[in-house]
Amino acid sequence: MATEVIDIRRFDPGDFAPLFQAEAQAWNHQLRWDHAPAARVISNCLADRRLVGYALVNEGRIEGYSFFLCEDEKGLVGDFFLAPAFRHQALRLLNHVLETLTATPGVRRVEAQLPHFSAQELEPCFHEYGFTSYMRRFMSLKLAAPRQPAVPAVFVIEPWERRHDHLAAEFIYRTYRGHIDAVINDQYASSEGAERLIDNIFDLRGCGEPVSQASLVAVHRATQRLAGLVALTTVRPGTAHIPQVAVASEFQSGGLGTALLDLAFREAANRGHREVTLTVTDLNQGAQRLYERMGFETFSTFGAFVWNN
Repeated sequence: MATEVIDIRRFDPGDFAPLFQAEAQAWNHQLRWDHAPAARVISNCLADRRLVGYALVNEGRIEGYSFFLCEDEKGLVGDFFLAPAFRHQALRLLNHVLETLTATPGVRRVEAQLPHFSAQELEPCFHEYGFTSYMRRFMSLKLAAPRQPAVPAVFVIEPWERRHDHLAAEFIYRTYRGHIDAVINDQYASSEGAERLIDNIFDLRGCGEPVSQASLVAVHRATQRLAGLVALTTVRPGTAHIPQVAVASEFQSGGLGTALLDLAFREAANRGHREVTLTVTDLNQGAQRLYERMGFETFSTFGAFVWNN
């Protein structure tokens, strides 16, 4: 039987079980992340026929899949994974996804960040549809001996409580104005989008389980304005992740970003985490240099892709 690309709504969640197991292993071994919570959400959505996408099927067995979402004028590739033996068919599956998304009436923008593939592997198909590509990387730091934080005296640092969310969203929007990450992810391009980003971290658990005492905000003493923030989550036992860190432009290069991270890392280590990971865009060279000075090392690279019509 020839390999086929079929609408995922024709299958039951149980049909995906072997592939989900392979994907969970890839997330754990390659990206240091427990994918089980996300897989449960995906399975529930498949059961309700709420996901749109395609499955790569060989001799009746699902060997790859992708689903995508459309909200207003934006399309988003939610997941894209193939069993290792069928990785060579990634561009075939991706072509179906991009052909559908870019032809969907009303869709003016499509975003995709696909961590199981390098940018180079998928660029031929994305470029054919007019996408711009950006290199991103996963980095990690061992937490065996966290540094003693040196907090500049002009700031007060306190736990990030939910009462901070609205001001944090405005702060993220202002801080990322014109930033490369706002080009890749348009949630950074508006205060409303930043609120959805915060909800994804703290309510939807889209980046792991939040660690409340290690998620922090910095307040400038003289003006009482937010000057910086950091969110920290747990993505698997022993591994923490930084889904968000930001410092206001006027306070950058003054040690605040390092202090926020060191405080978060100390709390993470106290809670039994042995390492912390994060992602960074290659064009964000200032942040990448900071992470490298702190001891972070790259363990995986992947592509982010954006299409605007």
